Amino acid sequence: MNKLNGGLYKAWLYRISFLAYKLTMEPFYSFPKLTSIIEGISFGLEIIAVVIISLAIIVALINIVRHFLKHETTQESINAFKRTVGKGIQVALELLIAADIINTVVLSATLENVTVLAILVLIRTFLSWTLMFETEGKWPWSKRSE
Repeated sequence: MNKLNGGLYKAWLYRISFLAYKLTMEPFYSFPKLTSIIEGISFGLEIIAVVIISLAIIVALINIVRHFLKHETTQESINAFKRTVGKGIQVALELLIAADIINTVVLSATLENVTVLAILVLIRTFLSWTLMFETEGKWPWSKRSE
């Protein structure tokens, strides 16, 4: 592609992306009430994620005490604790990813924020995969053993 075509391509790409931004994002900014509702939904998802993690830890602690009172082996108790907390964190991570997507895409869609979002999603996805491996003993893409 020569310089003229490359420049023309970039100009059209810029115009199309600007038009897409205007069509999708401007309605949110022209209705401040809608923006505040969306911010509230995002914040609510973050609060729910924190509550889920807290409840998972409380339930896991209750279960580990119950296991010790029944004089079950320590390894069983630890495995049950890890499974309970791990599942809670997995669910919370999904909610936090949803909240970040809402915040970034709907409320503050800049290239820098979208890049940060992409990095956060990658990190949280990796964490979710490792938690699944830790709690279930298999990777998410592995076939179920029947």
